Amino acid sequence: MLCLFALAAVVDAATTREDAFRAIGKQTKRFWIVVTALAALVSGLPSARYLGGGWASLAGIFGGLGFLLILAALIATIVYYVDVRASLKQINGRRSWPRR
Repeated sequence: MLCLFALAAVVDAATTREDAFRAIGKQTKRFWIVVTALAALVSGLPSARYLGGGWASLAGIFGGLGFLLILAALIATIVYYVDVRASLKQINGRRSWPRR
């Protein structure tokens, strides 16, 4: 589930204008695309095991570090939605799709 929210954040960041990120005084568009893409990747790895991909879960590979990586992915995704996206909505208006 976290992977889907993180993927949606990647799409949202990728479809938002670069100048909107500068206007809200947050990190750059590229920064948020990379952070949310990494969050989607990290949170999707444990799920890939159940889809027949043969991947072991992060916790199984890295032990406690796997849990910390997933926790970091969760925090990054929450920060994007609660802080960055909320500020972007104020700049761009209420309409979120499609962006022009």
